[in-house]
Amino acid sequence: MSKPHTPQDSLPQSPQPSSQKPTQKPPIEEICDFLCAYSSALLQSGAYTARVIKCTNRIGHSFGYEVHLSVFLQYITINIADKKDYNNRRTQVIKNMHLGMNLSLISNLSALSWQIYDENISLQEAREHFAYICAKRSHSVLLGALLIPLGNATFCKLFDGDFGALLCIFVGTFVGFFMRNFFNKIRLDNRAQLLFASFIVSFVAYIGVWLGLSQTPGVAIGGSILYLIPGALILNAFVDIIHENTLMGISRLINMMVLMMCIAAGVYLTLAITNASVF
Repeated sequence: MSKPHTPQDSLPQSPQPSSQKPTQKPPIEEICDFLCAYSSALLQSGAYTARVIKCTNRIGHSFGYEVHLSVFLQYITINIADKKDYNNRRTQVIKNMHLGMNLSLISNLSALSWQIYDENISLQEAREHFAYICAKRSHSVLLGALLIPLGNATFCKLFDGDFGALLCIFVGTFVGFFMRNFFNKIRLDNRAQLLFASFIVSFVAYIGVWLGLSQTPGVAIGGSILYLIPGALILNAFVDIIHENTLMGISRLINMMVLMMCIAAGVYLTLAITNASVF
């Protein structure tokens, strides 16, 4: 990522903490805890591995520490050492949650690393900015419930779907959106989420076909689950391989293949139960 001219401009306007500059280097335990939380949040939001490493190293160097990361889907291992005293070092492992995609969070966390680097802010200020960024919702639920189904429904025109297919996809995606939110709240496994969501979305779309709303059932049922496909995360896998983070890239690809199989299984359940023909 190229360095922005004014990194603070891209950050949300959080409550202004004390402007006092740090008078001493923060303890290695505190900076290590912060870097673990920061790198994990950046990875969970969908950043590719090279970005996670660069942003975390940038923050560590700003506080006078040398940082090395080993990034995997399940865990991140951080080794941090004092540049002036290599006997003062620490290694810590943090467990990641399932990967999602939040471009706004990626942008704000990356900008935070540049703000720490350029403005030499204290660790306490960095923590306050980090907590505010992670707590801030990127968009309202109601706005997402409108735009995501609308965007997914427009794909049916790419496959010559009729207006009825558009309605089926819109309603199916609308229901699936709220079901995914419910699954997230009860902390259901991400693979089970995609399996159940794809079944629910495709089944709702089939109901519209059964009612005679659409004469293109293949587009209605198949197009309804397109928004579930983790395209950006699949792209990140190839980016990781290009940046020579090969193990992480292969792990992402395998993980995405499993998720795609879960989505396909959900659609298959709909077709098996309804005996619907999509050809």
